[in-house]
Amino acid sequence: MNKKWTKVALAVTVAGTLVGCSSNNIATSTQGPGQSDSKPVKLKVGIGTEGLQYIEGSPNINEEEYTKKLREISKTDVTLELIPHREFDQKLTLLFAGGELPDLLQTHGINKPEVAPAIDTGVIIPLNELIDKYGPNLKKHISKEAWDFASVSKDGKIYGIPTVNATPNGSVMMIRKDWLDKLGLNVPKTVDEYIDMMRAFRDKDPNGNGKKDEIPFSGREKLAFTEAFFGAYDAIPSDWKLENGQLIPNLIRPQMKQALATYRKLYEEKLLDNEVFVQKAPVWDAKIKAQGLVGVWTHAPRLADKWSAEIKTGTASALLEIIPAPVGPDGKGGHSIGSSVGSNVWVIPKTTKNPENAIKFLDWFYSDDAQKFLTYGLEGKDHTVEDGKIKYKYPEKQEDIYREEMHLTWLRMVGPLHLTDAEFMKNRPAGDRVIKGIEVASKEGRKNDALGMPSLPTLQSRPELGRDGLWLETAAKIMTGKEPVDSFDKFVEDWKKRGGDQVIKEATDWYKSTHK
Repeated sequence: MNKKWTKVALAVTVAGTLVGCSSNNIATSTQGPGQSDSKPVKLKVGIGTEGLQYIEGSPNINEEEYTKKLREISKTDVTLELIPHREFDQKLTLLFAGGELPDLLQTHGINKPEVAPAIDTGVIIPLNELIDKYGPNLKKHISKEAWDFASVSKDGKIYGIPTVNATPNGSVMMIRKDWLDKLGLNVPKTVDEYIDMMRAFRDKDPNGNGKKDEIPFSGREKLAFTEAFFGAYDAIPSDWKLENGQLIPNLIRPQMKQALATYRKLYEEKLLDNEVFVQKAPVWDAKIKAQGLVGVWTHAPRLADKWSAEIKTGTASALLEIIPAPVGPDGKGGHSIGSSVGSNVWVIPKTTKNPENAIKFLDWFYSDDAQKFLTYGLEGKDHTVEDGKIKYKYPEKQEDIYREEMHLTWLRMVGPLHLTDAEFMKNRPAGDRVIKGIEVASKEGRKNDALGMPSLPTLQSRPELGRDGLWLETAAKIMTGKEPVDSFDKFVEDWKKRGGDQVIKEATDWYKSTHK
C-alpha cells in the first residue's frame, strides 16, 4: 500500500465511514441463501437505476451477463425489478400503495416520506432477530452508529440494512484544470475569487473553439449539484441549525438571503448555467463530457476517476482537478457533512415469505467471491488471470466506463467499497483523483444539526414547506430577477404562517429528545 493511500484510508477509517476494509476482514465462508438447497431460492429485488446509462439502456437487465453471474456465485435466483431514477420516490409510493412488493426493496431511508408510513403500518418488518440469526457479517462489519441511524432504525428496532459512504461529505468541486492552466489562473478560494475565475472562463475562450459558449458552473434541475455557494454562507437549503434553543431550517435563516443575492449575480452574469431549474441529468452530463462546455461542477469524490476519463470523450486534452469549495465570510465552506450511512437502505416487506433468504443474500456480499466479482468483474471480459494474479482491464472508452458501473458500484448492494481495495485503486488510472477527492472532502463541509431527523409530520402533510416547495419557487424568482432579493423576507413570513412554526417546534422537540 503506498503512503498516500495509507493516509487516506486511515482518515476514512477513523471517520467511521467504511467497514470491512480488506478481504482479510471478510468472512470467506459466507454462503448465499440457496447454497445448501438443491434448487436456488428465488428472490425478487426492487432496485433503483441510479440514473446510470448502462443500467437504463439495458434491454433486459435480468439477461445481462453480470446479473447471470450474480445468480451463479450467490446461489440465488435473483430477479431485478428496476425503479427509474427520476421517479424513484413516486414509484416507491405507488409500490407501497399497490401492495405488490418485491422480497427485498431499496429505499433512500426508512424516515423518508414515501417510506415512513410503511414502517408505522407494519408493511416493512423489523430485522433485529433475522440479522442476529442469518446476518453474521452484516452484524460484524456494520457499525453501531450506522445501525442506530434514523434512516435505518426507529424506536430501537432495525428496519433497514444500510450501505456505507466513502466519506460523510459526499460532494466536492471538480474543475477543468486545462482551462485553469490555459488562462494562467490560480485555484480560487473565496466566493469572489471563484466569481473572477468563472468570468474568465466565460470571456476568454478556454475551450478554444472561438465561440463564447463556455458555461462556467453548471447543475441540474431544482438547483441540484449547485449548492457549493450556499455552503459558503452556511445556508445549504436542506440543512438545519440549532440557534437559541431551536432547530431552524436554513431555508429561512438570514444567511440564505445573502446566498440568494450571490446566486442572483451568478445567474445574471451567466456564470451559473441558466438551465439549472429544469436541466435533466443527461443534458447536464453531455454539456460537461461530450460537449466540453463546463468549467466547474459538483459530484461525488469517489467518482473522480470516472469523471477524469469521461471528460476526455469530448476533449482529449481535458484534465480534471479536485479543488476546495468556495469559502464565505466566516472563512469556511463545503457541502453538507452527512453520515457514514449511505443513501441506499434495504428493507424487507412483510409479504416476503422467507425473509431470512434476503438477509442471507445481503450477508453474502461480504464474501471473498462477492468482492472479487464486484471489483474485478467477469474473467475474460473485464480481467484476465496471469500466474494466479488478476490483471484488470481498466476502462478507457465511454461504453466501457458505463459498463464497469454495473459491477463496480450498482450491483454492490451492501458491503465494502472498491475504494478500500488499495491494490485496485493504486493501479487505477486517475485513482489519485479519487484519493485527492476524499482528502478534500474530509477537510471541509458544513454541519447539519438535523442529521438523522425523521420525516416531520407537518412536512409530510405540507410538503410545500420543504426545500422543493415555496423556497425553490422563491429562489427561482429572486435568481432570475423576477423578484427583488428582499422578497425573501416575505417568503419567511409566509412560510411561518403556513405551518413553518409548527415544523420548527416538531424539529426542536425531536432534537431535544435525541440530544439529551
